[in-house]
Parts: sequence; C-alpha cells; structure tokens
Amino acid sequence: MNHLKTKVKNELLESMLNGSRVAAVVTDPELPDNPIIYYNETFAQMTGYAEHEILGKNCRFLQGPNTDRFTIDKIRQAIKQREKVTVTLENYRKDGTAFWNRLNIEPVTLDDHLYFIGTQTDITQEVEQQVELNEKEKEINEQLLPILPIDDHIGAVALVGKMNNLRFDVLTSKLSHFVRDTRTRHIIIDVTGVLWEKNFVYTNLLMIQDVLRLMGSKLYISGISPKTAIEIVNIKDGDQNLLTFSTVQQVIQRLQEK
Repeated sequence: MNHLKTKVKNELLESMLNGSRVAAVVTDPELPDNPIIYYNETFAQMTGYAEHEILGKNCRFLQGPNTDRFTIDKIRQAIKQREKVTVTLENYRKDGTAFWNRLNIEPVTLDDHLYFIGTQTDITQEVEQQVELNEKEKEINEQLLPILPIDDHIGAVALVGKMNNLRFDVLTSKLSHFVRDTRTRHIIIDVTGVLWEKNFVYTNLLMIQDVLRLMGSKLYISGISPKTAIEIVNIKDGDQNLLTFSTVQQVIQRLQEK
C-alpha cells in the first residue's frame, strides 16, 4: 500500500472498517471527557445511534441499569493507567434493549498524541446459550443427587459419573440444607459409580467433610475400591482423613453397633 496516496489509503481503511463485523470507535483522552472522534458503521448499526449522538460523546451512553459497576471501574483504571483491557459487560442500544458486549480497549500513540481504540463484539447469543446450558446442567445435577434418609440420624447420597465443580457445589449445598433441616448426624456418600479423578474428588470430599463437621454431622465414604484405596493412601496430606468403607451396608452396620 506504500504507493497509494494518503487519501486513498484512508478511504480504503474506512471501507474496511465499515465492512467489518466488529464495531470500532476511537476516543481522544486529551480532550475533555475522552470523547469519541471516530466510529465505524458497525458501531452505529449495533447501537442504533446516529452520528450526532455518537461523535463528541463519551462511551458511557451505552451503560444502563444492569451494567456492572466493577467492570466500569476496571475500564476507568485501565484508561487512567494507559493500559490495554478486555471486558464483557451488559450495554444498551438506543431503543433500550440490552446486549452483551465484549469490549477491547487499546492505547495507541500517533505523532506523540494518545488515542484509545475500542472494539466491540455483540456476544449476546453466546452468553445466553451459556446461561441456558448452566441452568440445564444445574437442573440435571439437582435430579442426579437425591439424598435418601435411611433413618432419623442417617442420610445417604450416591454419586454417579464424572464430578465437576458445579456438581460438587450443588452436592455441598444440598447436604448442608439437608443436615440443617433434618438434624441428621451421619451422612454417607457412596462413590461406587464415580469416575475417580485422584486429587480432585478426594479434595472436594474433604471440603464437604469440613462443612458437615461445622454443622455437627459426620461424613462417611462408601464404595471405595482397592484401587481407589491405594490412590487415597498416596495422596493423603497431614491430619485430614476420610472415613472410608467398601459398601453402604458396612457403614450402616457400624453406626447401628454404636
């Protein structure tokens, strides 16, 4: 492009930006309130604002009632420190509809003059799909973790499949509420059907044990295979131990003997 005239270069660059699927603005922090001095057509189409409503204005006109204040502060600090920042925040179009905006801001210095280039991508569909997936997974986890009262003082739950952080969070919450509401003193977690992932499962079971201990209940782990028992011995750390048994029946028998 070196052989092209400056005017032609600028026109080609503007055409390229206007044809982009990514919205873009340029702001000038050396002017009062860091106003927008350039925007591409994608930005206007995404937000619904006209030229006279964009140029000379600070980008905060995209904020609304649910725009996260912490994220806004993060953006302000980055601009103050002249640093690059990427955030996801809820913005609003001119007609009031909300959309999720992945915003990237970069400082650029040209001829000793500082500018900020901001690019915005509408990721509303991506965010909504993730929220829907999380809700479905939470619903599935609620159904997969029923706590069964064996008697007035014993409750049991069987884990099946691969445990992740969300499933352990749901399990911990359900067990905590169960113990609080029923005053159950003994909780059995059967791991026969769990895909055992060494430290991950063991560490999370220790955490559940600590939570239940604080609530006056004791945890017992059943369904321990010889292979799992060896792995537990190899990863045990300090004074933290789990009470482990081969079967649920062994746990119940021991509790009934007391």
